[in-house]
Amino acid sequence: MILARTVIQTKWGKADQVVKAMKEMMGSDPAPEGSGKSTLLTDLSGEFHTVVLEMQFESLAAWEKFRATMFTGQDGQDGQGDGQANMDDLMVSGRQEFWTVEAEF
Repeated sequence: MILARTVIQTKWGKADQVVKAMKEMMGSDPAPEGSGKSTLLTDLSGEFHTVVLEMQFESLAAWEKFRATMFTGQDGQDGQGDGQANMDDLMVSGRQEFWTVEAEF
């Protein structure tokens, strides 16, 4: 099992907008094929205005399949023109991390 962690550093006071957009994105589609548990987190300590999305996948190939469709609309076009805020207006930086899940307790 692979844990894909997306860490987004938002602009000051914009974390709530990123959380809303991610909830809408994750709630509007069925769970991706080959995926498991997903968790959306915001900071209580560390860098301010940080949003983290953790998703479990059976393999990196399953994540790649999800990634290919994550930012496209139903018509296959870039999903930024559908009324959601442009992420560039909300983000300072971000990174993607991949972890092998060795055990869950």
